[in-house]
Amino acid sequence: MEEIMTPSEVAALLKIHLKTVYKLAERGVIPGNRIGRSWRFSRNDVLELVSSKSMSLSDNGDGDSKASAVAGK
Repeated sequence: MEEIMTPSEVAALLKIHLKTVYKLAERGVIPGNRIGRSWRFSRNDVLELVSSKSMSLSDNGDGDSKASAVAGK
């Protein structure tokens, strides 16, 4: 069975700020589902995103140092 994570758990796993998780989820960078006012994430989807090393956290899409840190570079 797939593990479902809260935004706080995603932040801890990725070692990023909780507000960053919400911003990335709203932009569709981190795949997640809103249930009412709450976000929920699949652990497998989050880990796959990080392992793909293709995520960009910057607004302009140029891949800043935060993207490199989260992507494991």
